[in-house]
Amino acid sequence: MVKKRLSKEKQGLTVLTPENDFRFKCRQDLDCFTRCCRNITIVLTPYDILRMKNALNILSVEFLANYTVSMIGDAGLPVVLLKMNDNDEKNCPFVTRQGCRIYPDRPWTCRIYPLQPESSKITEKAGKQYYSVMDVPFCLGLDADKSLTLAKWIEEQGVPVYQKMEAPFKTITGNEFLGRNKITNRNIQEMFYMACYDLDRFKRFVLESTFLERFEVEPEVVEKIKEDDVELYYFAMRWLEYGLLGQHVLKVKPDVMGGKK
Repeated sequence: MVKKRLSKEKQGLTVLTPENDFRFKCRQDLDCFTRCCRNITIVLTPYDILRMKNALNILSVEFLANYTVSMIGDAGLPVVLLKMNDNDEKNCPFVTRQGCRIYPDRPWTCRIYPLQPESSKITEKAGKQYYSVMDVPFCLGLDADKSLTLAKWIEEQGVPVYQKMEAPFKTITGNEFLGRNKITNRNIQEMFYMACYDLDRFKRFVLESTFLERFEVEPEVVEKIKEDDVELYYFAMRWLEYGLLGQHVLKVKPDVMGGKK
């Protein structure tokens, strides 16, 4: 049981299973309130961006331009980071004195704080999850009286839907082929960036180009992706599986294949 903040030495060794008790409660009256929102690196997942841009009621291209920076990761694929304010504190652009203004749609990293995953590919394959408490000496929330099992706390934070939504993305980025073959083609990098992060542009690509003339896409799927960003995201992941990994999750129309021959 984690009764209070642990020493730096011990905290690094404390691994929690879903059945373990976990004590943490962030409150506005704590002196450390929003301090964890300053000068930090937050990697945004595709579902993070989907939720955040919709919470702000803006298009993905506007969100990416105003609130993010991107870089090319070790595998050659684009990685998107939340852009901190250009001030002395380097604080999050969405944090206010009252807290986060998009709190219900905050990123996965903020949602899981002050925990960090300790799972490996082996534990993930077995469906097991482990976490450790981050070494955050200033965090008074770790002294809270509130105690829940880790599983219950994660459920309260709305983490399960993020885990579900990120599963197809992790399947792609964790693929062994991509691990062995670094992507250097700029067109492929741009394709990945659009499908993962710029969903509104990806929608135009599907609906307004010759895409639907070339690929067999179920009519009900087409109707869904017109209105539902979640369905659009799932379809984008299918397209990446087809284009990056050569998976037969999309079919080229017979007349197109005949023309190629």
